[in-house]
Amino acid sequence: MSTFPNGPQRSLTGQDVDAWLLTAQEQRAHLHLQAAHPWQSSSRQEAFTAMSALLQEAFEEVRVVSAQLRDHSQATLAKVAELQERSARLIAQGATGRERLAPCAPPAPEEMRQAESRLLAVFKHGMEPRQS
Repeated sequence: MSTFPNGPQRSLTGQDVDAWLLTAQEQRAHLHLQAAHPWQSSSRQEAFTAMSALLQEAFEEVRVVSAQLRDHSQATLAKVAELQERSARLIAQGATGRERLAPCAPPAPEEMRQAESRLLAVFKHGMEPRQS
């Protein structure tokens, strides 16, 4: 996995992490065999030095992934807050619009039924004026 200590960091994918883990496991196995050599040698010392470097690299990779996850989390939280604010504004605008359009709204079902009954009565009884 590549880290960019002085430059921009690219987002890591699950495949990147899996590939890095596999490579680290292979290196660890190789170094373990080298360190397990039965006699004292420079090879054993080199293996321990390489293990130390591998561990340091692992710590750095974990730090980078952790920082990226933290950044993504903070960006997601900011986006959520922005969307919540926008949603609240749109709900308020909708309520204001409904209030403005209330006088133009169609009559309630009961009012419609009464108006239809009066109209039906006019047609049944002719055009006689209605007496109240």
